[in-house]
Amino acid sequence: MRPRLIDGATRIYGIIGDPIAQVKSPTVFNEKFRAMGKNAVMIPLHAKPDNFDQCMRGLKSLTNLDGILVTLPYKNSVIAHVDNVLPAAKRIGAINAIRRDANGEWSGDMFDGKGFLGGMRASGLDPKGLAIMLIGAGGAGSAIADALAEAGAAEITIFDRDEDRSQRLADRVARSHPNCSARPGPPALAGRDVLVNATPTGMSPGDGLPAEVGPLDDTLFVADIVPRPEITPLIELATRSGCRTMNGHAMVTGQADAILRFFGLL
Repeated sequence: MRPRLIDGATRIYGIIGDPIAQVKSPTVFNEKFRAMGKNAVMIPLHAKPDNFDQCMRGLKSLTNLDGILVTLPYKNSVIAHVDNVLPAAKRIGAINAIRRDANGEWSGDMFDGKGFLGGMRASGLDPKGLAIMLIGAGGAGSAIADALAEAGAAEITIFDRDEDRSQRLADRVARSHPNCSARPGPPALAGRDVLVNATPTGMSPGDGLPAEVGPLDDTLFVADIVPRPEITPLIELATRSGCRTMNGHAMVTGQADAILRFFGLL
């Protein structure tokens, strides 16, 4: 099938972040737009922190732009640009997709947790009853912790270099999901079933591991949300150790249909 050509009636979607070259969403969504016969395109939008607010104001003024995906480091700060924060995003305190509603207002929600959970299940593992070691308590980490707790994880230990942020996330998860034991702690793996990197560490050349995790037991399931490179230092270590792994592309794929429904395209 020949790719659809962009024309004056094409509806525009974007993904904004810093950096942006690593994102896989344009490939995933443009393939879906083509398969659905939609005259739409998703493009990468590189905004530096110093002009992020200016970029968002300009983008929202484009009447043929219908939605924006939001990636690191803007999942928290984009809340200021949204008129309606939907319940999951409000609970998590972060947004990774915003849409223009029929009344011209912008609504935002968070799909990182849903996408991560979908990718995890597609990889053959359900989190119910499992002990999770989560590295990173930012926007993605918050969404993943919320989704894993909601799906029945028995316990989640959260490590972030900002100890206060770890504590705040653990407190939020414990309040929202009292059946899940959530607490801050060091990145120790004894007794853990799953290790999750929810930080951008591994994205840039020369990055090492997101934390000093020590040797990995081959019974551990290791997930990294970094979409590119597909083989991050953590995934490379896990593969050498004989662990089952999940890379960031699985999370992107897992959340695509939910985002398309949010955009009103499914």
